[in-house]
Amino acid sequence: MKLLCKSADERYPGAQVMKVDVEAYLKRRDARPDAASWDLGALAPPLVEPHERAELAAMSLAAGRKAKEQGAPSEAAGFFEAGLSALPDGSFKEDPELAFSLHAEAAECAYVGGQLERAGSLLDVLAAEARSDLERARAYELRIAVCAAQGRLEEAIALGKTALAMLGVPLPEDGPPRKAAADAELAAARAALGTRRLRDLLDEPETSDARVRAALRLLMALTMPAALLCPPLCTFIAAKQVNLSLEHGHGGASPYGYMAYAWMAARVLRRYDEAYEVGELALEMNERAGQDELSCRLRLVLGAHISVFTKHLLSSLDLFKEAHEAGLRAGDPSYVAQTCVHTALVRLGLGDECASVRAEVDESLALVQRGRDELALAALTGVRRALDDLMSTTAPVGASRAPEPVVDEAAAAYEEKISAPAYSAVALIHYALRQQVCFLVEDYEGALRMGSLAEAKMQGRVDDHLAIEVFFYTCLTLLSPALSRGRQLTPVSVPSYRDRLAEWAERCPDNYRHKHLLVRAESARAAGEELAAMKLYDQAIEAAKVNGFVRDEALASELCAKFHLASGRERIAHVYMTDAHEAYLRWGATAKVRQLSRKYPHLVARTTLFGQASRPPEAAPPASTQRPTLDALAILRASRALHGELVLERLFERLLRVLREITGARRAVLLLARDGALGVEAELASDDAVRLDAAMPLDCASDLAAGVIQHVAQTQQPVVLASAAADERFAQDPYLLEAGPRSILCLAMTHQGRLTGVLYAESDAGAGAFRAGQLEPCGLLASQAAVAVNNALRHREVQSAASDLRRCNEALAAEVARLTEELRACNRDAESPWSELRRCSDAR
Repeated sequence: MKLLCKSADERYPGAQVMKVDVEAYLKRRDARPDAASWDLGALAPPLVEPHERAELAAMSLAAGRKAKEQGAPSEAAGFFEAGLSALPDGSFKEDPELAFSLHAEAAECAYVGGQLERAGSLLDVLAAEARSDLERARAYELRIAVCAAQGRLEEAIALGKTALAMLGVPLPEDGPPRKAAADAELAAARAALGTRRLRDLLDEPETSDARVRAALRLLMALTMPAALLCPPLCTFIAAKQVNLSLEHGHGGASPYGYMAYAWMAARVLRRYDEAYEVGELALEMNERAGQDELSCRLRLVLGAHISVFTKHLLSSLDLFKEAHEAGLRAGDPSYVAQTCVHTALVRLGLGDECASVRAEVDESLALVQRGRDELALAALTGVRRALDDLMSTTAPVGASRAPEPVVDEAAAAYEEKISAPAYSAVALIHYALRQQVCFLVEDYEGALRMGSLAEAKMQGRVDDHLAIEVFFYTCLTLLSPALSRGRQLTPVSVPSYRDRLAEWAERCPDNYRHKHLLVRAESARAAGEELAAMKLYDQAIEAAKVNGFVRDEALASELCAKFHLASGRERIAHVYMTDAHEAYLRWGATAKVRQLSRKYPHLVARTTLFGQASRPPEAAPPASTQRPTLDALAILRASRALHGELVLERLFERLLRVLREITGARRAVLLLARDGALGVEAELASDDAVRLDAAMPLDCASDLAAGVIQHVAQTQQPVVLASAAADERFAQDPYLLEAGPRSILCLAMTHQGRLTGVLYAESDAGAGAFRAGQLEPCGLLASQAAVAVNNALRHREVQSAASDLRRCNEALAAEVARLTEELRACNRDAESPWSELRRCSDAR
């Protein structure tokens, strides 16, 4: 991988020869982490002659590009800057390609490194020296990126409009013509895609038209600024990318165009399944092309704006992590910054522990500050402020009082900054999070006001998880008894929001079913339908718990407790309020915990994780006897691998390994219910080997406590046995009588109220190997496993049906071909006499 220029001695007698070995250079850098940078000038003696300087500049360009490919952007920047310094006077005339390339590469590295002023000055030179439309387009593309990073979105769009017009791709004018043009372009894209099988797009030819490729890159650069400032323009841009690719052939940025179209299919057309299918196609298209530079952008858009309507939010977190890593490798600071923002918002929505989220936000703030992305910096600042409010230990949070507003100069400057049109997306984040905080601390008027401000910033679009949160909290606020007293609600207010939540709950129950159930519960309470409300509250709590939404589990438990308290059922309210208090503790929302403790001291017991009563410090057991408490979120993260795993054998292995890891069991067994009977599907033995038993009937499994398993299957209640043989219920179990003392943990896997299977863990390490405190995290794992197994079984059925259909089609095609050939043969035989007769007639 050495970059050796042809010997300068061969071309220029007496000239110094410079050799640049990038691998050695990077090894030197890694060996000296204290060195901020290495001086390229140390690699070669000073050069004076113009041809020597040109030679050095050319080698610097090659070395910089190689360093950039190897994921060393700062080193690449050093090479490019050294090349610029080496350029002789008049280089744009003598060697314009070299001069332009060095300036463009250096400008891009300066942008990636957050040196926006330096990038701007280099782009000024490019704009003045560009010789062709293609070179000018390259300069415009970089200028758009710099403007977007600085929050100058109007300027970025104006630059893009000029550049695209130069390439023959005009953007529509503002106002009604833009909306009409966007609708027409989107309709044309849908019609064009409707004539093709999506998989066939992977085999579309590449375009050789450099102007089309440049236009696609400019449209890609404009997509995010347009989405933040003018949604109709974003729709036009997304559809135009698809139409250009289909009309002229694919260019380098075509995968992003298809992903942008998928975004619009979700945002504008609300065709979420189609959107996800096109999005996955875009990812595959990009992987085939080997374009790592687009990987970050594609995964960000898919995770933030498409998969939230079709997959669990954990899938979005996985996409954001992959996007973040790819963006750092490729040097894509703007999209890396956006991954930080969306990761924080999704983690907040899931109810990840507040301290953990805040620590990650602080790391992201440091990263974004280095890149100087103003919009992302402002958005993360808003997230940080909301976390500070939730975790406050000193602010006077009362029964109906929100955290005192901060009135310092920094807060005032922040409010003023996000009022600008370019910061509408940041303002949406700020107001949406303020709405949540206000509702949680029972400032319902404030929550209603913040919700209205957030909706105003949506510009009519609902294309990410945060927008759905706004509708959710607005609905709960409108239904709150404290607000509805003295306020006349419009008859369409709550039903309109509830109908939207119903649609999303049907599309993606993992993310939104519990929200819809909670809103229905509050609606039933407001309508005086107490029995319906009781059932719906319990369903909402369970759905939130199963899918790992700790914050929403806490909120549903709190509202249910208030419902029972208002009806005089204080003992029942005590149970639900204690559950809410524990869940808020798990979430780490200290301000909310303090509020509940002060307002409901008679309902809230001092608790720790999983409902174990806490002891005063002086009564705590010795450190040697304390056992670590399992974290439900850690279990959810461990079982994240189950989501999306559709190959049954791999799913079984992952599930059993997670079960053994969190319980410390010697062996773990999975049984599934098929045709009304349980069968052993897989076992993870003490030797770490996984055995697949192909649904061996439970009656034939002599090495399992069948009595325990059947009891759990019938009652769907978990069993934890410190010493199984000592339990009277199972004292006559043949396996336990023969195997002797051992501990057993057994749980039912249920999906939509039906038994899916049973998880069985066993240890012979002595009595008490399993604890009751392990039931809740293991129950969460069992719930996740039931959903994952059900999905995998359905996928296998679909695959099998597809295979059968394919075989039938192939057999049918073969039969048609055979019959066709027979028909042709018959026709040939039938024609032979007539042909002979015609020849005889002609002879006469």
